[in-house]
Amino acid sequence: MKEKILVWIVLLGFLASCIPLVTPSIASVSATPVPTRTPVPTATSQPCLASGNQDDVNARLLVDGSVAVLCQGAVFELTGPIMISANRQQIYTEGFPIDERRSVLRIVSTEVTTAVLMRDYSDILLGNVIIDGNRPNLGNKDGDALIYAGGYSSGQIFRALKIMEPRSWSALHLIEPCSDALVEDNDIGPAGSPNGTWADGISLACTNSIVRNNRIVDATDGAIVIFEATGSIVEGNIIRAETRTLLGAIHMVSSDLYGGNYTGTVVRNNIIESAGAVIRIGIPMGTRTWLCLDATSNVNTIYGGRVTNNILRGEKMQYGFIVDGVQDWTVIDNIDESTHIGTPTGDCNGHIASSPAGFQYYPPRSQGVFQAEFMPANLELALWAIKDPIP
Repeated sequence: MKEKILVWIVLLGFLASCIPLVTPSIASVSATPVPTRTPVPTATSQPCLASGNQDDVNARLLVDGSVAVLCQGAVFELTGPIMISANRQQIYTEGFPIDERRSVLRIVSTEVTTAVLMRDYSDILLGNVIIDGNRPNLGNKDGDALIYAGGYSSGQIFRALKIMEPRSWSALHLIEPCSDALVEDNDIGPAGSPNGTWADGISLACTNSIVRNNRIVDATDGAIVIFEATGSIVEGNIIRAETRTLLGAIHMVSSDLYGGNYTGTVVRNNIIESAGAVIRIGIPMGTRTWLCLDATSNVNTIYGGRVTNNILRGEKMQYGFIVDGVQDWTVIDNIDESTHIGTPTGDCNGHIASSPAGFQYYPPRSQGVFQAEFMPANLELALWAIKDPIP
């Protein structure tokens, strides 16, 4: 009997070691969160789509879990958006190429700004395709983003995409109140023009999401704009301004979607480089760096963010890491290898912003932990403080 009991104990111990432990999902700034319900590319018995327009792709996206597989090298000319219509749907190029063999979704109508509409559906995969807004041929147009996503959804994935030339204000917009999105390994840009028809690379309003390992070149508004996106991680991205002026590389200035709550939102290990064109601000933190507000108002104060181990490079950087209007904020272990240029002349409330440098904050409105390189400065409306010459 003892021998049987011993055998059962050993067997149960072995089985327990084979069962993975499940731990609660807890937001942490020390480890990269994993999105919930991450979809895996699904095989389909249907042949890949060789060409066509949005109707051909939409015909494959009819029910929950539908998959539209596009042939390598296929070109789809869009006179309307491709529309995700149910949860767990997927669009990708056969074989998952990461180069010019990816199929192309290109807008060809002057009336259209959105190539893929996928908001309000969960566990969607959009991967391994080239999405072209075709702005050089069709022009700028007010409207929704080139990829309009997020909304009442969770678990959306954007992987190995090339997203270029959005006609409106953003290449990829994940609108609130989405959560658990994953944006990784994408090439984004060019986006917008520095003549006032600017465009973001990624506009993130999803909470508890990840934006990582993307390469964003020649966006013109914000390469990555974080609309609070409470609990999200932005890491390992490369942002370059090569031929078009970039207003800001990673924006942390929004205060009106989640009450200014950046708790658990971490920006880390990103490289920002003015590689031929001007970057006006590397990482602006606080609404006042972007706008001119009432001098006595604290309504727009943001709180809880963490910015660490990022690098600034290049010879045409105006402001670097700048802070005005934050609480419970942390900025540590960042590196500035850039050259700062420009002479401020524009004023806000009768004050002209300080000359640009790598690490600057306005102490009366900046509470938190800041690395030793930070120097006091006036930073209200720093974005537009340098007017001449126009970069």
